[in-house]
Amino acid sequence: MKLYVCWGTFPTPLHEHVCHTAHAALKAAGHAPEVVHAHSFGGLPSAIQTPTRKKVAANTGRYWVPALELDDGSWIGGTKKVVAWAQANPAAAAAAGA
Repeated sequence: MKLYVCWGTFPTPLHEHVCHTAHAALKAAGHAPEVVHAHSFGGLPSAIQTPTRKKVAANTGRYWVPALELDDGSWIGGTKKVVAWAQANPAAAAAAGA
């Protein structure tokens, strides 16, 4: 699995950092996603988006991260959806079903 983030997964002191929140939820559920840095900013025009953000948009419909690419090729876009998926799919349960 790959977690696409802006610049990092670090917490910020003034507000919730959405990429950190998604990463922390995946780790808490026992997952160890490959972190892919999208850089740039999701609100920029398409013509100047990074190739990574264009890949995110092609699969989620938007340039904003975090976005999660699962091993089966499906995608989940947005912090709340990634957190919900992590809570519903702990790694121990995924390993037991494999």
